Parts: sequence; structure tokens; C-alpha cells
Amino acid sequence: MLVIDGSFGEGGGQILRTALSLSLILLKPFKIVKIRANRPRPGLQPQHLSCVKASLLLSSAITEGDHLHSQELSFIPRKRPQRETYTFDIGTAGSTCLLLQTLFYPLSFSEGAILYLKGGTHVPHSPNYHYLEKVWLPVIQTFGFKGGLQLARPGFYPQGGGLIVSQIERKEGLKLPDLSDGFNPEKIEILSLITDNLPTHILERQAKSALNVLSQKNLKAEPKYETLKSLSPGTMLLITAKDGGKRVGFSTLGKKGFPAEEVGKTSGLAFLKFLESRAQFEEYLGDQLLLPASLALLVSPSKRFSYTVASVTKHLITQAWLIPQFLDKIKIKVEGKIGERGEVVLERT
Repeated sequence: MLVIDGSFGEGGGQILRTALSLSLILLKPFKIVKIRANRPRPGLQPQHLSCVKASLLLSSAITEGDHLHSQELSFIPRKRPQRETYTFDIGTAGSTCLLLQTLFYPLSFSEGAILYLKGGTHVPHSPNYHYLEKVWLPVIQTFGFKGGLQLARPGFYPQGGGLIVSQIERKEGLKLPDLSDGFNPEKIEILSLITDNLPTHILERQAKSALNVLSQKNLKAEPKYETLKSLSPGTMLLITAKDGGKRVGFSTLGKKGFPAEEVGKTSGLAFLKFLESRAQFEEYLGDQLLLPASLALLVSPSKRFSYTVASVTKHLITQAWLIPQFLDKIKIKVEGKIGERGEVVLERT
């Protein structure tokens, strides 16, 4: 059984989620120790446990240590997921988006499925629903993965209560996309979003601030405004851009004591900083692409794939370390220092 050190590198829930995805795809058992050992609240928290429980149900796995605060987990999958409609409720404002990313690839490698995921949809420290819809999904579709997303109900911290629906199709013809150098935005979009229990002037204040930042580099974008019903109040400003098959996204959540102008400004400055790097992808998508790229490389005529990232992160380093432990034909090298522009090189032996 493969034994994984859960405290390596970034040392967070990402190690567990990626291990679960690959275990379901390969039907390969694993044991993870020291789960989130260096975090303020170590071990499995509700959103991590929801990924374990969902993976268990999909594969009829034999498990040990699948309980709250556990720092060790053994996971032995016994079958591939069936094409059904599944409902998973995290029970807190834990991220439905991270749960979706955990299950998407295993279901793509089986027969597909329909998922109803309940919990947080726009919460700190995870991609939000609109980032998945406008950035992550379009990019992984260039690798041959297929699926759709719908936001049935948003869920902001602390109450959550959101609902994401995803129809996942069986993968066919995985491939490695041709990527042009750098990132030259063909289209820039600004989405200013609030819940309906907040003043509407926040919408324009967030968007105006972002537009002012973009204007410093003579960049133009047409803002879109969205007001949603949610159990908890919340705001967000998301800037997305496309360049051929490439996408990037920069979102900032509002919070008490953080003016709407700062919400828009933060996203705007992050976008400008990315463009200055002349990289192909931003740091968040940089590590999220490693798994689909590795899976596509296994069946590609080419034995090599590479892309540049605006900033090397511990998440990226951790993914590059973990994936080859499951996929022994894949070698991953990250060139560059933490916090600086880097290149990711994948090779198949």
C-alpha cells in the first residue's frame, strides 16, 4: 500500500483530495499519515471528511481513520464509480468547489454522473463557483474533459447552504492542448456580485475600483452585475480573461471592515501583476492543471508537456511531488523559486 506523508510541502487538504482522486481512478489503495499535522486544527475537518465519505460511497472503499480530527487514513477502493445522481452535503460552509474537483476526474474516468453538492460556494481559501465556471472548467475541457456546472444557490461563509449541480461526462480522447506563449488577453470580464441583503451601491463601487486599476494599463472591460439570494451576506469581485484556450481569474471576497473599493482594487492589482509576469497561467490554476495534464500525458503521442506560472507556490510543489507517487510513468519538475515566475515540465517515461 502506498504510504503518503500528509505533512509534506503545503501540508494541507490538497494532498488528501488529490490522493483520493487518483486512488479512485487507478483503484490503488493508499494510507496517508500526519494529515494536516502542522495546521492550527490538525487532522480531518468536515470539508476534508466530506471528500473521504463521498469517495468511499463512489467506490465502496474499505477505510480506517475516516472520522473528524483523524490524522491517519487508510483507503482501499473496491470498484469504479457508477453513473448515478449523487447528493453530498458537507454540512458546513466547507467548499463544494474543492469537493467537486476531487470527484470530477474519477467520474470522468468511469461513466460520468450528476452531482448535487451542498455547502459553501464562495468561501475563503478555495476557488469559488464562478472561478470554476469561467476559468477552471473551460481550461480542463481543452484537455478533453467534459461537464457542465450550475449554481442553484450560493453559499457564503459562515452559514454556507449553497448548492452546486454538475453534470460530468465520460472522458473521451484526452489530449494536450497547444499553448501560445505568455498571455495576451483577448477579452476581459469583470463580475461584481453581492447577496440581496446588502446595499446595491456595493456592486458599482467594486466594479468602478477594478476598472480604475485596469485603466492604468489601458485595459478595458465591461462590468457585469449579479445579485443573489444567500443565507449569509457576501460580496465578490472576479476578473477573468481569455487568450485562446487559456483562462485566468482573480477574485476577492468582501468582508466586514474591507471597503468595496478595496475588493475591486485587490483583484485588479492581482491581474496586472499576472500580466507583468508574462506567464501562461496564474498561480491558482498552475497547480490545479497538474492532475489533468498528467492524466492526458499518459495517453498523448507526446512525451512532454510544459507551461509557465506567474508564481511558484507550495501547492504546486506539493502536487508535483504527490502525483508521480501514483503515476510512476510521470515525472514532474518545477523550475523557479517559491513566489517567483516558474515553469512546470511534465515528462512520461
